[in-house]
Amino acid sequence: MRAAVLRNGHFVVDDIPEPTPGPGQVLVETVACGICGSDLSAYKHTAEFLQASIDSDTPSFIFDPNADLVLGHELAARVIRTGPGVDGFTEGQVVVGLPWALDTGGTLRTIGYSNQFPGGFGERMVMQAAALVKVPDHVPAPVAALTEPLAVGFGNVARSGAEKGGGAIVIGSGPIGLGAIGGLIERGVAPVIVSEPSPRRRELARLFGAHIVVDPAEQDPFDAWRAAAEPGQPLTVFECSGKAGMFNDVLYKVPRGATVMLIGVCMTMDSFRPVVGIYKDLTVKMCLTYPPEQYPATLRRIAEGTVDAAALVTGEVGYGGVAAAIETLKHPDDHVKVLVRPHLVGDSVHTPDLTR
Repeated sequence: MRAAVLRNGHFVVDDIPEPTPGPGQVLVETVACGICGSDLSAYKHTAEFLQASIDSDTPSFIFDPNADLVLGHELAARVIRTGPGVDGFTEGQVVVGLPWALDTGGTLRTIGYSNQFPGGFGERMVMQAAALVKVPDHVPAPVAALTEPLAVGFGNVARSGAEKGGGAIVIGSGPIGLGAIGGLIERGVAPVIVSEPSPRRRELARLFGAHIVVDPAEQDPFDAWRAAAEPGQPLTVFECSGKAGMFNDVLYKVPRGATVMLIGVCMTMDSFRPVVGIYKDLTVKMCLTYPPEQYPATLRRIAEGTVDAAALVTGEVGYGGVAAAIETLKHPDDHVKVLVRPHLVGDSVHTPDLTR
């Protein structure tokens, strides 16, 4: 099968062996796969990415950097065939799913961060049947691929316990931040204040329902909070940028008793002053997982039209364009979400066609 293969630190387009589904698994063909900031980390900061996985004893993100790797975990795919013991799926059925697969030893691996389980930057994947969700017929498959990043935002809002009567600040309105905005608005949280330097992403924050949107170069979001909030109103801060130094900045500016959700991944070493947060009696949650039911719930939101997932897609590439597209993540105003599409050729970024 064809794939954009990360080999010796570089992407090459090559033929690699097709994976075979084991018990409880399904072989699928990629329709669309989003490019994620974590893909940039695995590509550009491989040693740091792997060391963090080792240091935290997280085998689902450990791979051999000297062997071929096919990234991609924000997936929409069509069923080809099922492995032993799997029922309820038909050939050609469109599915999305949490990017999980069990290896032969029973260890959970993350599709796209495993040499054994290639991801959506290739033509075919093996996925765990229990992690799959069927996509309604009226939802375009490329739009359904936005389920995973948006679910991270919605899911961590659910995890935070933020509710009506409280307010929120969202720092960064990429796909995860936009999911958080949508989740907060759904729960009646107000005001929802968003800090985002990119004009394009600020517009999307407004589309997703943010009450106040600021450019941090012109206005501090915590000043906006003090101006808009009711006296004593609970605040939850969702740090979705992953920018080094941001957490420490939040510690100094956030009001006493607030909750801080660290969702954006800072891959490099960072510094903060814990005593500031201790004296303020802050609650800090560092977020990897979220309630799993939020994944199918996010697909339902997309299907029902309460979430405009299509608005996030700003470009598409074939396998030859993966490296250049990943580089655009360093420039947030260039694109919001670029999808890898197997049928496209060349190395340029194409205007999205979400009907295919």
